[in-house]
Amino acid sequence: MLSVSRRRKWAPLLLVAAGLGAYAMVGPKMPHARQVVLDLGPDAADLTDLELTWTRAGTMDDAALTTRWHFALGAAPRRLPFEARLADGAWDVDVTLERQSRETTRWPYRVNLEPTPFWTRDPRGELPEVIPVREALR
Repeated sequence: MLSVSRRRKWAPLLLVAAGLGAYAMVGPKMPHARQVVLDLGPDAADLTDLELTWTRAGTMDDAALTTRWHFALGAAPRRLPFEARLADGAWDVDVTLERQSRETTRWPYRVNLEPTPFWTRDPRGELPEVIPVREALR
């Protein structure tokens, strides 16, 4: 049996270890900021409205995040950077585009937001996720 002084000595270390274990289990499920870039391409000038709806991949859940932009005619940029607060994992992105001619296009896309482990030295976690919306504008 450990003496009282030894228990007091080890208690902070055990508390820190328990906290790190809890974070390892819950941390990936918590939303955090992600850098995302929409690559609209050269046909972006035709866009007047753009909407992104993010849902967990393969589920019929309600949208976790919906983002909308409205552009004056010819003002949509070729690349649109923004920040999305999402948890790790695969996400289905439903992109809805409205053009000058009032033509609406829906385009589904799957994004994998799995982080790379720190020991792999893979810089993907530092780079923004690029969604090639230009494919839907063809």
